[in-house]
Amino acid sequence: MAKDYPRSNQIGQQIKKEIAEILQYEIQHPTLANVTITDLELSKDLRHAKIYFISKQDQIELEKALKRSMSFIRQSLAKRMTTRGIPNLEFIYDHSIDHNDRITELLNSAFKK
Repeated sequence: MAKDYPRSNQIGQQIKKEIAEILQYEIQHPTLANVTITDLELSKDLRHAKIYFISKQDQIELEKALKRSMSFIRQSLAKRMTTRGIPNLEFIYDHSIDHNDRITELLNSAFKK
């Protein structure tokens, strides 16, 4: 039986996997060494991708390094993908992890009292 996943979901998962591998194995930038891709939102027309990431590094420095490496990431992604075009990439720091950590801290401090 065929899966009920739209094509954009399948392509989005492939892009997420490929970008994670590019950041881990191909980019030689020390700031980008420990970046983790948490999520990817791909538009229905496959032209725009929002890539959510986390890292222990400084958020501002990470965003600058990602912007400087954007053309290399797109070129590497184009070599790995079989799709006709590569979406415009936008890297966004994922604040949900920090938010969850803060909630956990507050709950722990409330229960200690």
